[in-house]
Amino acid sequence: MARKGRGRSVLVVVSVLLAGVVGWAAVTFGGTWSRSDGEPMSVIVATWMRDNGMSPIVAQLEDIYYSYVDTAEVGGAPTISADLAAEDTAGLSDADLQDEVDAAPVNAPIELTEAQRAASVPLLLEPRDIRPTPTPTATALGLPTDLSRPHLTPPPPIVSPVDDPEPKEGEWQPVATRVDGVPAIYVTRVRADNVHTSYYASVMWIDTLLTRTMFIPGYEEPSGPNPYDGALPKDLWPDVLANINGGFRLDDTRGGYYYDGTMVKPLVKGRASAVVYQDGTMTIGRWGRDFEMTPDVAVVRQNLDLIVDRGVSQVSNGADNVVWGATTDKESLAWRAALGQRKDGSLIYVGSPYLSAEMLADVLVGAGVRRAMVLDMNDWWTAGFYFRHKKNGDPVCRKLDPAISGDCNRFLVPYKRDSFQFLERAEPLTTPSSAATTDAPAILPSSVPQTASSTAP
Repeated sequence: MARKGRGRSVLVVVSVLLAGVVGWAAVTFGGTWSRSDGEPMSVIVATWMRDNGMSPIVAQLEDIYYSYVDTAEVGGAPTISADLAAEDTAGLSDADLQDEVDAAPVNAPIELTEAQRAASVPLLLEPRDIRPTPTPTATALGLPTDLSRPHLTPPPPIVSPVDDPEPKEGEWQPVATRVDGVPAIYVTRVRADNVHTSYYASVMWIDTLLTRTMFIPGYEEPSGPNPYDGALPKDLWPDVLANINGGFRLDDTRGGYYYDGTMVKPLVKGRASAVVYQDGTMTIGRWGRDFEMTPDVAVVRQNLDLIVDRGVSQVSNGADNVVWGATTDKESLAWRAALGQRKDGSLIYVGSPYLSAEMLADVLVGAGVRRAMVLDMNDWWTAGFYFRHKKNGDPVCRKLDPAISGDCNRFLVPYKRDSFQFLERAEPLTTPSSAATTDAPAILPSSVPQTASSTAP
């Protein structure tokens, strides 16, 4: 009888513990579910597991998923077009597009004589600055005012790694609403390697003379001040030209975050950083080498190490000690995103499926990027959009890749994760508040304010 009694007691204890675990799981999972923004169940489950200390298990499950379930095909032709004209103008009437026709956009920068350039203000600043070099306005130089607004020149086409590229593959095509008649956003699609040839990497080029960058914190990530509830203010919707996903969850970045005077998490010297300045210009680089904290810094968002530096992929060099994803290994072919900067200060965003970290870096290098930082990854979290506008100012969204999950207005309405917004710049840059990229490291003070030490190379 005593043994039976002890057996019943053990059974009761085990039952109570199991009930407690099930109850805890139900309550915590319910909380994650209630905070979801339309994510698929797989994303909600993975988020719940990471929130509760199970990231190593998620990593193993993701590796199995990408190795045996969601595998990339070898060979084949793309199922989407590299010609973006139909996507760009879909759903717009002739009246919506008439203003741009009347504006007669000019796709080349203003050409200045040597004497006119000598009469302009000096444009180069400290070597650490990699913000765009403005072209002086026609008015400032005493030139005719009917010239096109100063702007940057789109890059040369990206060379496809396949022998028989599709029509328009790798060619930059103007999309989105124009700025004073001039395209500020260009997009191209190109294969990332010559093995997985049925997939394009979709690439967006952003003219930083015609746009200004606005960083919108999500209402959950990366924590800290949240003045906009994760949404682009509606009065700015007529100005939005493109928006893209932000970085990893802050705990996974191996770095820090600074927003509008608040050091949410100490910045780490050596980490890849996207720096947004008060004037809306933005730079990508290595914290403590390429820039430091100054009064005109508005935002610093860090995420791992630079995936491209000085125009060279950093994925497989001798100092590569980074897993190029919070959990997923760098070899996995997954949805990945990155934001890079060219020598002229223009920005390049890549956000596409079936990319390894090395393939992502190769596309960036092929687009002429000098420095680049990885952004969030995996299905749902990788998302880039560009916008046309109706005559009443309402934005009409296009997905950079048609396979991007969820609604197209994700970064316009309240959202849990951070985003980078690229808005029309009302007034052209006419003063030396920004400068061209140089690969020479800056000479910085021995003590960089607001930073923490790092073991990064």
